[in-house]
Amino acid sequence: MVKYSKEGGASYLSHREAMRMLERALRRSELPLAFTEGYSPRPRMSYSPALPLGVAAEAEYLEVALHADVDASEVREKLNQALPEGLRVREVQTLAPTMPKLSRWARYGLFRVAGGDGAIHLLLALGGEEQGRLKDALEALGALRGTSSDYRGVTRIGLYASPDEVFEDAVGPVFFYNGKTGEIEEMKNET
Repeated sequence: MVKYSKEGGASYLSHREAMRMLERALRRSELPLAFTEGYSPRPRMSYSPALPLGVAAEAEYLEVALHADVDASEVREKLNQALPEGLRVREVQTLAPTMPKLSRWARYGLFRVAGGDGAIHLLLALGGEEQGRLKDALEALGALRGTSSDYRGVTRIGLYASPDEVFEDAVGPVFFYNGKTGEIEEMKNET
């Protein structure tokens, strides 16, 4: 599992462009990649859910299948040498074979929204009935705060399996946007 950030000018890369750059960096790094079968083999990878253009990220994830063991710090160094400015590998971990795939556990995204009165956090469901769009959530948050919000100053800081996990990374108020009802409410830390 590769944890990377997407900052500065890289936040304006589309999801597809960022994935292409990560794939190229993996190929250049000469890691023992496992490839798909078929006419046009590609490295076996899965990515974090897509971000809107202009939204930065501190904790995006990439799962890569390798056919040999490698040193995590060496992988990090090789990938960072091959990546353009703004895309940086923060951490590399080897996952147990029993660990569920990224698409199975990444259910919620936590966004930090910068504002004049300090940063607040916005939690969105990335799938299911409560799934919401970031644009709609920012509008609801702006209406609640009496301000206008756009993608400037918005950073996704993590992906989570459950809403309770966000309090590990969020300092300050956390608001949950329910995409089904269009309502936004402040969450309480139950721990």
